[in-house]
Amino acid sequence: MPRFKLPPKLPFHSIGVAGLGLIGGSLAKAFSPFDGLELSVFDHDPKTISEARKIRRFRRVTADPEEFAQWPLDLAYLCLPVAHNVAMVRRLGRLKVSYAVTDSGSSKNSTNEAALAEGLSFCGGHPIAGKEVAGFSHSTADLIRGCLFILTPDSRFGPRQTELLAKLRALHELLGCRIQLMSPAEHDRLYALVSHLPYLTASALAGTAQTLGGTEVLPFVGTGFKDTTRVGASPPAKWVEVVMDNAENLFADLGALMDVLAKMREILKNHDYDGMMSLLEEISAYRRRV
Repeated sequence: MPRFKLPPKLPFHSIGVAGLGLIGGSLAKAFSPFDGLELSVFDHDPKTISEARKIRRFRRVTADPEEFAQWPLDLAYLCLPVAHNVAMVRRLGRLKVSYAVTDSGSSKNSTNEAALAEGLSFCGGHPIAGKEVAGFSHSTADLIRGCLFILTPDSRFGPRQTELLAKLRALHELLGCRIQLMSPAEHDRLYALVSHLPYLTASALAGTAQTLGGTEVLPFVGTGFKDTTRVGASPPAKWVEVVMDNAENLFADLGALMDVLAKMREILKNHDYDGMMSLLEEISAYRRRV
């Protein structure tokens, strides 16, 4: 692996990554090549910990969350599932840690509110990157490098967060990330539409094929079905926490989706060719703008 010298004003010199799944592992691997940056890691899974111990770049490796929380860090980077991120935030609050904390969660509300309640120096983040597979063995530095990266400041944290926000921006710009800022609430509203709803929709489509066609249809699926339902193959454990954390937004979004499907169903019932053409042309034009 090539190594790169960091600029003299490195935002953080000691980073602890909690959770070496696809995103946490990819972040750790993306940070690894930089000289002068001390990396320490935590994960619950014994197999993952065994793999991590083979990477000499990690100064500390543990499966004990209490040990992780007490390390002398500049930044704790929480990459666990949402509920575990919240639990770690509460642990850090109980220990009254002085170092900064961020997370990589796909929903921001629970972790942000917990960090606020605990009085932590916190600003959330979300790398817009992923695969339909999970785990440290599938993580790669290239997954993070150059990706869109959302930072979610909250003015209720006060002046401390302004400095932390600047440092987090600088840290991720070292990875070539394109930074966007939005509030936690705006993040969850937006990503309910463009990430969480697509997951539920893909799952619903695959579930409909399972209900009506069973396994007999599987040998006949083409790229359209595979592409449309790809994200539905992702491990549900991560997604259930995300969609439940963002349930209010998704409840409204699913209602809007059902309205569109009901319109399509009514058009089919009436054999309205022109109506279907008009609706799909409008949707197609919107999709081509992506």
